[in-house]
Amino acid sequence: MPDDQDDQQTADDESAAEATESDQQTPEGDTTDDSAGQTTDDQSQPEATSEDRGADQDTTGDQSQSDQATDAQTGGDAGTAGADGNCGGWFADAESITKRAAELYVRNELPGDRGVVEKIDVHGRDNPEGYTCTVHFSDKTTNIEVVVFRKEIIVREALPDISDRLTCWYDYKCPLPNRDLVLTKRECKMMAPIILGPLS
Repeated sequence: MPDDQDDQQTADDESAAEATESDQQTPEGDTTDDSAGQTTDDQSQPEATSEDRGADQDTTGDQSQSDQATDAQTGGDAGTAGADGNCGGWFADAESITKRAAELYVRNELPGDRGVVEKIDVHGRDNPEGYTCTVHFSDKTTNIEVVVFRKEIIVREALPDISDRLTCWYDYKCPLPNRDLVLTKRECKMMAPIILGPLS
């Protein structure tokens, strides 16, 4: 019986030695020649299941959308209508984009309560370069001129005389995923009521 135990111990020692050798990893991309044939690091990886592949595709899709959103937010004018078309829907909806710009101008640049937007007149809607709108507020005295171009919006009061008026330039973008309109004031200054809209 002791001989059987010695044989068993020797077999266990040899198995442990083989396991230790197989646990040692070769540098990435290297191959080893064993009696079992050549193996590479790629071949030694377990095969992915269809469930794993689906999860990888979902992760890749999420990452791609995240990258696109980052590009729209940080890519200079990448979010403007003229650059990548994210604002194409807003540009085509003259009343909505004009209302947002006029409300922002009135809220931040004009004193007092001007009421709400009652009416919007659009001029040059079919011009692919841009158009001019007049926004009428419910206080019956506030009229705002909004000139929408593909890369900027210019807003000022529409006064009956030729006096200087505060004119503001806004950049706009529509970041993914919801493409909501984001207006950023670039500058405001007093200036005469020169024609700012696109030529017909």
